[in-house]
Amino acid sequence: MKNYTLWLPSWYPNRKDAFDGDFIERHAIAVSKQTKVILLFVTKDEQLKSNEVEIEKNITGNLMVYKVYYGKTRWGGMFEKLHSFIKYVGLQKKIYRQIINENGIPDIVHVHVAMKAGLLARYLKKRFQIPFVVTEHWSGYSPGLKQSIYKANWFQRLLNKKILEKATFFLPVSDNLGKTVTKYFTAINYHVVPNVVNTEVFYFAPIDIKKFRFIHPSSMNDYKNPEGLLEACKLVKEKGYDFELLMVGNQPEKLISLAVQLDLSEQVSFMPTVSYAEIAQLMQQSSALLMFSLFETQSCVVLEALCCGLPVVGTRVGGIPELIDKENGLLVESENIPALAKAMMQMMDNYKAYSPQLISEKATALFNYKTVAKQYTDIYNKFIEQAPVVE
Repeated sequence: MKNYTLWLPSWYPNRKDAFDGDFIERHAIAVSKQTKVILLFVTKDEQLKSNEVEIEKNITGNLMVYKVYYGKTRWGGMFEKLHSFIKYVGLQKKIYRQIINENGIPDIVHVHVAMKAGLLARYLKKRFQIPFVVTEHWSGYSPGLKQSIYKANWFQRLLNKKILEKATFFLPVSDNLGKTVTKYFTAINYHVVPNVVNTEVFYFAPIDIKKFRFIHPSSMNDYKNPEGLLEACKLVKEKGYDFELLMVGNQPEKLISLAVQLDLSEQVSFMPTVSYAEIAQLMQQSSALLMFSLFETQSCVVLEALCCGLPVVGTRVGGIPELIDKENGLLVESENIPALAKAMMQMMDNYKAYSPQLISEKATALFNYKTVAKQYTDIYNKFIEQAPVVE
């Protein structure tokens, strides 16, 4: 590459939510270790006035990040949505012009999550023939979700489809996501490039664990089905098993109350959201990962647990079956609480059959920064060579 790759994420860690799109941030860090990346992220900050715009610029090695915040109007409703859309598109183009004035034209554009960031990429390809690829992480292409693309307004669905159809290449994080998009949304060729793990943080660290500990780090929202986890724990306890479950993340009062109602106070403990590094340490102090998700595109948590050498008890949904086999875990059907309880007991009974070190080695080889970044840069170079010269 002679210049740089322009990254346009729809989600990215920001002043409101430091974990929003952190998996995209890790992708950006990984690729920046091999080539120059300039990232442009635009988002609304409802604390700002309608005419206010704030720009944060940060440079770390080969990664230059622009975070652009704009305010909301006082009117709300459809006027606010239209104002926000126009402001978003205008700021994307404005800061892009500033970027090219200082750094030249990008070799290729990389969109993460098609809407709304892909709008600028589509424009640049149409106007200047700059190729763009789209990495998709969003589970909203699954028809069964409450918040899916199929329930969005017709204009958003149209724009989303146009972005994907005009992409030079489509890069879902799992084969399941690629098939889902092709089957339900729009037919498009794709190549899977997975999520990435910082294996300098998530790695196998042998430790003597006195009591079998399951760990469940998540947002604890409905799609993670934490209530179902507790119901399964109740069944396992009734069978006389000695274990504990550490639930890390949001702590809804109703979930804590349910644990008390199920008489699980000695088995289940809760911990608030912690840092990326602290999650790694907690995993290294646990025996197995426990997930009961209704939907997953791939699940960064599963990748991280595997890199730490943890076998996984999870559900046969989304991209998870692509990650789990008899050597590194057990899968059950989603919402089948008795099956989950049975798998938990099976995991404890046969735990010595798993090799944490081997689990870690295999996952680390697949999901480390260097391996995933090379997949991206190989794709960049392929399409840069094919692209017309842009002056």
